[in-house]
Amino acid sequence: MAAPALALVGADRAAELTAASHRWPSLVLAPDQLADLELLLLGAFGPVPGYPEDTLRDGLRVPGLVVPARAAAGLGRGDPVALRDPDGVLLAALSLRAVLPQERAAARRAGEPVVRLAGTLAGLRLPDHPDHRELRLRPDQLRAELRRRGWHTPPLPWAVWADGLLHTADVARIRALSRQGRRCVVLAPVGGADPTDPRHHLRVRALRAALDALREPLRPAEATLAHPAIAAEATRPAHPPGLAEPGGQPPAGEPGPLLVLVPVVPSPELAAPREPGFTATPLRGGLAAGQAEEPGSADRLAELISLRAHLAEFYGLGGSLTGPALGTPGRAELAAFLAAGRSVPAELTPPPVAAELASAYPPRVARGFTVLFSGPPDAGTSRLARLLTCRLLERGRRHVTLLDRDTARAYLGGEPDPARADQALATRVGFVAAEVSAAGGIAVCAPDVTQTAAARARALVERTGAGFVHVRVTTAPAGQGQAGAQQRPGAPAGPAGGAEPAAGPGGAELTVDITALCADEAVAAVLAHLRCAGWLAPT
Repeated sequence: MAAPALALVGADRAAELTAASHRWPSLVLAPDQLADLELLLLGAFGPVPGYPEDTLRDGLRVPGLVVPARAAAGLGRGDPVALRDPDGVLLAALSLRAVLPQERAAARRAGEPVVRLAGTLAGLRLPDHPDHRELRLRPDQLRAELRRRGWHTPPLPWAVWADGLLHTADVARIRALSRQGRRCVVLAPVGGADPTDPRHHLRVRALRAALDALREPLRPAEATLAHPAIAAEATRPAHPPGLAEPGGQPPAGEPGPLLVLVPVVPSPELAAPREPGFTATPLRGGLAAGQAEEPGSADRLAELISLRAHLAEFYGLGGSLTGPALGTPGRAELAAFLAAGRSVPAELTPPPVAAELASAYPPRVARGFTVLFSGPPDAGTSRLARLLTCRLLERGRRHVTLLDRDTARAYLGGEPDPARADQALATRVGFVAAEVSAAGGIAVCAPDVTQTAAARARALVERTGAGFVHVRVTTAPAGQGQAGAQQRPGAPAGPAGGAEPAAGPGGAELTVDITALCADEAVAAVLAHLRCAGWLAPT
């Protein structure tokens, strides 16, 4: 099948649209919308790109453009709309055909109603990606690379989708495919990724390290995973095997699997290990055996797998393997090893991948973290934060930043709307705390925030890989509050306790009742929790 052509207008038409667009309403697309637009302009859903009125076509979910209802106010059929990236660059002109209401519960963004726009697109340019350009092959470029490698004749390479990382079982599955005469192209969905996000670059490095591991001799820990029975999970050979050497390695001089970053938003459903596990989906195929048993998710999984299979064919590949292999570790399992400073076993993850993860996520005792105090106005949270900062500085060896109410308002305030001032301040405090913690320091915060704002601060900190401990201070009368300090149920018993359990009442890891404890005792309880959870070394 010939490679599809880019659905972009010529230079003269692009100049004409650019000049006219200054008079049009504009929409700035979110990262996931930019990924959808790129797929449309690449021609993944037909030579004439556009947002359809019916986004489901024969089981294939076509991208839709959902925007706040206020942004579409006054728009009607035939109106032109400029679609821009966050820098204001015009990417495409939308000729509007319909504004469709969204009736489902998910039809709200950031608490406001939304609508879906349908219409045809005139593309001017693809979204720009400053990161890993050598891995971002368009379909025509990938097909050219396959021809250069001699992989363009049947059996065509298979797409191995990596919505997360590739672990030992995934590498074993690729080896098994290689033994059966199948070459592989690893397609990594990176749609919506922030090129300045360290986690994005860590993932790409880890994927490269996993493919490098394919060149290494077969490890004993991998031998059972690479047994030919695993290959049956993927496919049956289209011809007698012979392309691979014993152990599933490519023959000398044969290029190994190719890594390609594709503008598809990663799917948590396809990244997390599941039982009974995902299996190969031939092109035009449906769910593999066992997948439809997942209550409430069969339709969603069917759409995801159908999209992956469609895109694999679009990129010139002969089949689509979606989801992690049986035996891959979950995030909590990996987090337990990393938090305790233990090596991730080769049975779970190839050593080069484990080394990348260990470098990015050191043991908890060497990792930065944030402590956030919250409570009623008379709880004295700022006093406790200052006292905890003093105790941490007495220990030495760590940089400690205090962000109490006065400090935060003096240096991080500035919200003109009083109704939004506290939430905006909490977001700023969370951002600064996240930066301090990501650099290995300790942030102690007491900005008088609401529960919702505390959750927002937690998300900002934890997305960097740093720790977050929420201390809820209560002033309940004696007999009605907490008896001293209480950890939430399921709090870790020691440094090797694994991933932090879900937050307890009020989203807090620890609750202290200052009617039962003096300030020194309350801070001592916080320090004890930090040592117990592994964030501080025992003294």
